[in-house]
Amino acid sequence: MNNHNLVMWKLAEKGEYERLHKYIGKLRPLEKDRHRQWTQNLILDMILEYKLLAMEKKKILYEIKTDMIGEIALADKELCILLGNLLDNAIEECARLRQVKDLPVSLRLEIYPHRTYLYIMCRNTTDRKQLQRRGTALSTTKADGRLHGYGTRIISKIAEKYNGCAEFGLDSGNFVAKIMIDMLSGETGGVTA
Repeated sequence: MNNHNLVMWKLAEKGEYERLHKYIGKLRPLEKDRHRQWTQNLILDMILEYKLLAMEKKKILYEIKTDMIGEIALADKELCILLGNLLDNAIEECARLRQVKDLPVSLRLEIYPHRTYLYIMCRNTTDRKQLQRRGTALSTTKADGRLHGYGTRIISKIAEKYNGCAEFGLDSGNFVAKIMIDMLSGETGGVTA
């Protein structure tokens, strides 16, 4: 990804926007003319749209609840990392259950302001009965623990950086992640629509 990022950066820096658009399109072909506005934050909307396409392809039922959030305290990069890890893990678990046990699966995501905090909750179907913890983070359930298991730790560190917290647990056949981000701390890096 670093090499792709470098190429995209240089194309943008030189004003080669048409080539940049084509380059990105080849990396991540998305369905054209399909953009829903979930919030007033362009980066957040783009992440949601891309992940929703993945859910639809894997036949995961989903429900998204958002408020019209504009600029947020998280830097764009951290927003991508946080939501990317959160949703990738949820989608992967749902896909695993559909494939291994042919169980009905669903994912619910809520994002909205709560007082001075941004509240994010992701709930997805799981068959796990307990969570293995490693310090404040969760241990991976994947076969190669050396290459996996960083997502919840990264999510927690980002939340802590913005005077917030992340909590992970199980509730009635669902894995539940709750994240609070202090909207009055840190740098604002969100690009608004």
